[in-house]
Amino acid sequence: MEENEQILEVIQNKFFKEGFYKTTMDEIASELRMSKKTIYKFFPSKNDLVSAIALHFTKQMKQKILPILESDKNAVEKLSGLISLLSSTAGKIGDSMFGELKNHFPSVWQKVDSFRTEMMYGNITKVIDQGKREGLFVDYPTPIVMNVLINSIRSTVNPEFIINNNFSMVVAAQTTFNIIIGGILTEKGKKVFNKTINQKKS
Repeated sequence: MEENEQILEVIQNKFFKEGFYKTTMDEIASELRMSKKTIYKFFPSKNDLVSAIALHFTKQMKQKILPILESDKNAVEKLSGLISLLSSTAGKIGDSMFGELKNHFPSVWQKVDSFRTEMMYGNITKVIDQGKREGLFVDYPTPIVMNVLINSIRSTVNPEFIINNNFSMVVAAQTTFNIIIGGILTEKGKKVFNKTINQKKS
């Protein structure tokens, strides 16, 4: 692993626990046991470091998401696996993180928001179409389903909404997905969904 990648691995957890905005470059240097001069060699500013962390994180997420979507499981299992992954990931990140990004590092937030939109449009569309072929999802027009899903995620898994309504990121993500999926399941799909949920509980 290259040195800058090692820096990102170490500092990502610190940012997620303590926040982007409050963590100083002095604290980062102390955490890494290296001089600020060395860090600035790779990341000339804190904004560059935050941007690199966001890119590093989205790459990690993509590596976890794609195997779920490209597996031979049925569409309900794939979406259920995706919900579990996103919820567990949200649980590791402080609820204030997205708010900090949006307020203090808007250009980075825009990249993160674009990533999640791209991942949903590019991959979940295929799962929705698969579910319709399998008879698990109602044959609603996929663009409409995706538009409802994307806009729901962007408005509920959102800094302002979460803070104003006192929800956690995990609850917002899980509930939104469950409402959308519940609305497109056929009777066959509901049975598969309930079976999948029960298997996770056991």
